[in-house]
Amino acid sequence: MRHTAIALAWLMTVAVFDHPLRAATAREVLDQAKALDDTTRHWTDRTQRMILTIHDPSGAKKRRELTVYTKRYADDEEKTISFFTAPAEERGIGFLQWVHKGKDDEQWLYLPQYKRTRLIASRLRDESFVGTDFTYRDLEIVGKLLRWTEAEAPTKLLGEETVDGTACYAIELRPRQEGMPYQRIVVWMDKQRLTPRKVEFYDSDGARSKILTLNDVVDIGAIPTPRKLEMQNVKKGSRTSVELPEVTYNGGLQDEMFTQHYLDRGPQ
Repeated sequence: MRHTAIALAWLMTVAVFDHPLRAATAREVLDQAKALDDTTRHWTDRTQRMILTIHDPSGAKKRRELTVYTKRYADDEEKTISFFTAPAEERGIGFLQWVHKGKDDEQWLYLPQYKRTRLIASRLRDESFVGTDFTYRDLEIVGKLLRWTEAEAPTKLLGEETVDGTACYAIELRPRQEGMPYQRIVVWMDKQRLTPRKVEFYDSDGARSKILTLNDVVDIGAIPTPRKLEMQNVKKGSRTSVELPEVTYNGGLQDEMFTQHYLDRGPQ
């Protein structure tokens, strides 16, 4: 939920940049985007209501709803807690993630039917996140993608392309993290706003595995925000669409929300 939610956290933040960057390298583009995240597009906490629709290869659909709360801290630390609100049989499932700089995230899943919290161990990070086309590791990646240093993920500017009518820089990253299932990741950054519009994930064999798209950008206060996302699993033929009918920033969320104790209590 966090993802899906989340993760979706990083992916949901879009900001206006009045003049396109004339970049010589991919690193210049990413550094400028991060500088904007730290200044003019900065936010401290966010609340999102999400509607997930899982489309399996046969065409069948499953709908789920959740609320995602995110809070940012110094040094690129971030915490997210999410709770499913529908359907009834999944209401109360919770997910807590602590994003750390330079090391693996910590993730926990709460299952109300068992009344217990499960730590998501490293060996389980490539499992599906509650039946969606996001894995737990995907949620971690999308939260850190634009924060990786050149040492953590060497970059290359592949050129300029149009995504859904928007001029973008196509940037390749080759992450070096232990256990990383993707050989390379390509992100298309809006040239005008310096925000992601599409992300493609390539497996260790070089084949394209997944495609994430971000669309329907609207202004929420001073922050333009994507209201629709979709993760397509190319190999399986399934996809998960995400709608965000409600998003608010800087609501004053308290630190106590982002703890295992709060996760165990479930939504209040």
